[in-house]
Amino acid sequence: MKEIRKIVREVLSESFLNENQLRDLNDDDVTEMERIDFVINYPESIEKIINPSERVQLAAVETDGTAIQYIDDPTEAVKLAAINKDSYAIKYIDFPSDELKLIALIDNPDLKRFIPNLSPNLQAKSDLNRWMKD
Repeated sequence: MKEIRKIVREVLSESFLNENQLRDLNDDDVTEMERIDFVINYPESIEKIINPSERVQLAAVETDGTAIQYIDDPTEAVKLAAINKDSYAIKYIDFPSDELKLIALIDNPDLKRFIPNLSPNLQAKSDLNRWMKD
């Protein structure tokens, strides 16, 4: 029982610490490097940062590609980094380019059900690229 209480206390104190850190990440005196370090450890925290820089966004998606779902209006570079990290990130990208669709499909052909407006030509290209890799 003591062990359980100890674990609960640790989790609660860490949770409280994270909430305070998140609140502080939007302060003007927080450096970009501090924000980057934080999102590397907690990629989903990018959602709490107001107007994160592209470097902060890249740090988040290079750690966890699906963190792109928490970023408003990511750049093409951020989208590409997210898909390179985790092809499932394509599910969270509005209006992905054909290049991004192709990269995701080559990595995982099962993603075609998540990709809107997938042309037969693009499907054929992804099949050919995958076949050439094997």
